Amino acid sequence: MPRWIHRITPIVLSLMAVHMANANSVSEQHKPVPLIQTKIERINNQVMAPDDSDSLQRRLAIAGRANDIFTLFATELIYSQGKTDQALTADMRMLEHTQEPEVAERAMEMALGANKITEAQTIANRWQEIEPTETPARQRLMWELAIAKNDVPQVLKNADAVLSHANDYQLRRLFLKMAQFRLNNLDATDELNAPIHKTAVLHPEMAEALIADAIYGATGAHKEQTIKALQSLVHLDTDIFPASQLTLNLINLKQPQYLLDFYQLTGVDTMPAKWQSLYIELLIKNNQLQQAYQTLQPLLEKSKSADLYLQAVYLAVSQKAATATLAGYAEKIVELGNSNQRSKAAMMVAMRYYDEHNLPASRTWATKVNDPQFFFDQALMMCSIEAEQKHWKAAQQWLNKAQTDKTPAGTFFSESDLLRLQTFVNSSSLTDQKYEQYLNRVINEAEHGDARTQVENVAPLLLLRGLLYADKFDEPAKAVTDLRRFVKMRPNQIEGLNALGYTLLSLSKDHWQEAQQLLEQAYTQNNQSPAINDSLGWAYFLNGNVEKALPLLEYAYQKLPESEVAAHLGEVYWQQGREDEARQIWAQGWLNKASDHKILNQILSKHQIRPNSLPLTTAKKTETQADADIYLQQAGILFSNRTNEPALIDNINKVIQTGNRLQQSQAALLAATYYFANQDMDSARKWLDKVTDSELVRDKAYLMGMIEVTQNNIPAAKQWLDRMNQNKESPISDDIDTIVLSVSIDNKTLDPKVYVQKLTQMLKDADTKTAVSEDNKTDIKAFLLYSRATAYSEKLDQPKKAIKDIRAFIELKPDDAEGYNGLGYTMLSMPKRYWAEALSILQHASQLDNQSWAIQDSLGWAYYLNNQPEKALPLLRSAYQLRQESAIAAHLGEVLWQQGEQEQARKIWAQGLANKDSDQKELQQILKKFNVNPSSLTAAPKSQNNK
Repeated sequence: MPRWIHRITPIVLSLMAVHMANANSVSEQHKPVPLIQTKIERINNQVMAPDDSDSLQRRLAIAGRANDIFTLFATELIYSQGKTDQALTADMRMLEHTQEPEVAERAMEMALGANKITEAQTIANRWQEIEPTETPARQRLMWELAIAKNDVPQVLKNADAVLSHANDYQLRRLFLKMAQFRLNNLDATDELNAPIHKTAVLHPEMAEALIADAIYGATGAHKEQTIKALQSLVHLDTDIFPASQLTLNLINLKQPQYLLDFYQLTGVDTMPAKWQSLYIELLIKNNQLQQAYQTLQPLLEKSKSADLYLQAVYLAVSQKAATATLAGYAEKIVELGNSNQRSKAAMMVAMRYYDEHNLPASRTWATKVNDPQFFFDQALMMCSIEAEQKHWKAAQQWLNKAQTDKTPAGTFFSESDLLRLQTFVNSSSLTDQKYEQYLNRVINEAEHGDARTQVENVAPLLLLRGLLYADKFDEPAKAVTDLRRFVKMRPNQIEGLNALGYTLLSLSKDHWQEAQQLLEQAYTQNNQSPAINDSLGWAYFLNGNVEKALPLLEYAYQKLPESEVAAHLGEVYWQQGREDEARQIWAQGWLNKASDHKILNQILSKHQIRPNSLPLTTAKKTETQADADIYLQQAGILFSNRTNEPALIDNINKVIQTGNRLQQSQAALLAATYYFANQDMDSARKWLDKVTDSELVRDKAYLMGMIEVTQNNIPAAKQWLDRMNQNKESPISDDIDTIVLSVSIDNKTLDPKVYVQKLTQMLKDADTKTAVSEDNKTDIKAFLLYSRATAYSEKLDQPKKAIKDIRAFIELKPDDAEGYNGLGYTMLSMPKRYWAEALSILQHASQLDNQSWAIQDSLGWAYYLNNQPEKALPLLRSAYQLRQESAIAAHLGEVLWQQGEQEQARKIWAQGLANKDSDQKELQQILKKFNVNPSSLTAAPKSQNNK
């Protein structure tokens, strides 16, 4: 059975999808617009408040003429204190006394600023009596009054005239007024956009103008206008102040694609951290979690934003990343974040470690929580840890702390969780019979409580009582009754489905099919849960489907090597005739003293096996090596997923600490391969020094040879090739690694024509080799074809021959993205009539592998050559983030140059010239094309490569 407490990770996902770390989160798409209106109104009032010095001077001028300086000054003070009614009353008296239009203007500004429409109309009427001739000031304030009244025709009538006569202070006020007006009239005509946009583009330094321009652009479906306004705003408002945030909220509601296109065209990597964080959150809101996680990786390399790292923690949870990855991000939050951010991250990592039953690590992170907002969560987390380890006194102390905490519920846990924990902890001091009585009482109280109590508390208490009947009293019928009620109340909660399904398996055979269906439903919701895999695997076995049972039970035991899971897996092995493996698994289960041996005892008794007859000594050694295998497997997954370095190396180091010699060498070789792929040759060499097992001598020689070739140390590369040949399994066969190293050396040393001739002969020889498997023969031919195509294209300037070879490569490897990339990119070097086809081919390559920096570069260049620079730029930026090759710098720089970003282009080109390890041929050609002298470029700092 699963442990009593529910799995925590799904809670993190559901909660964090709503309550993100970033305080500037974008609104949900269903959030009502009135909330935005209210907030903009608040900002509006702040911006519209008069500048103290300007206002005072203006009032002094009025007062000088009216001899009422003290009265006017007192009115201004009253207004600044928020006493609008008193200030308006005083100004109305002063207006009657002085008959001055300036007093009327200021009084009307006060009334409109406080949204007192009736008073503003009264002042306007009196103003017209005092000054019948229309003035720009009265026209402006009457226009504002029309806005406040939502008088659309009147607003449309005078918009151009008012905006053209307003000064900067007045324009700031008017732009925000117009933004609010648009929010009140989302379905109104788009006629106001023209005067708003015409005036806004004249004030690129005014955030209020850009906000209004963006809002009218988004609500009127003016994409280019919206994006250009945001591109200017990002430079003015690096921290995303409330008015900008609300604008982005609205755009995300009305035109979410505009916002995504803005980020893609502008370049996320060039933006301030707050804007980067907002983009990641947009992807999260759109459920593009994988893209968000991948986009975030290069940003983190240069980021000092705790918000970004907190989003990384959430995304790592959603992408089921290694726990070491989560912990690495959390460490950065501890370094960079505030108390709230640190505590939130600590809770998420603690919960992940608890899920994995790594209680010491969970405890370590839970103790890092120091923000009062998370004290309730911390108390329940610590209580869960103590209860799991049967430290009942400590668990009770944490319960008491949670109960006395002023916060009734936390971010991750609720009052219902508190009740369930309290009930479980109370069971420690009670006999099973007393605990049953206690549960009966609290269930009865919950059932007779108010509606909220019934909804929140009855179901979890029924689950606890059901587990008590199943595990302690061996009364599965009673357990099923309670668990059925739980599932009826919480039909989609996997812990109830799992508990009910597993308990039904302990009843007669006619219940087993229903049990399997329930467990399949749970598995559909969470196929990663070891407990569910164990339960469903056992159901399949009991229902006679051993083929389906075995992989589930093996997975469950790998993730959760508890005695009960060992009992199930061993039973399947035994029934398959794999008795030695069964005894080995049972021995490992018996050594696990932290888990209940009840089921394992039953199965051992069934087969008349005494525990002391199991291979316990061998099991202990195997258990350690099995841990190393798990770490090695995790490292392999991280490597294939192109993950960040810390998580990969953390798993490799664990293999080094726990594995045997072969496992340690395999881990070191994997690390060396990772660093070689990322062009860190020094680190690759250091890890290769740790490869000491004789089984990997040829693999080590191959990688060492490739390092020497990369660094142009050809004599050393040839020595490593000789070692590979000396250790061949067969003197008449060539494996792919030997051929790759040999061809790489030839590529560096032979004349291009001689090199191509040799490759041609090797291709002929490949067909005649009888000692090579068909798969290996295919790999060899594909490699030789691609190598010859590269030589034709890059060394002999014969693209048509190159294309012929790449097409032959694709026939052999139809699912290999690099083949399509090579074909498309080569066609881009040919006349323009080939470019459209090249684009189509590269789009297909991107569908096969959208994370390859080489494919992103090729596809971006194809879009640019096909007159689609708006699609080219984000791809080239992404490629350059991942790998700062000179050729990519050449492409990205040209697109930036053609879009008027010459200074940025020059910086990129300078970085490309500074990279002496990559071919600069294409970059030199582009510099010549634009008459840019390489010596005039100033090298900018290079960021770290990240593949």
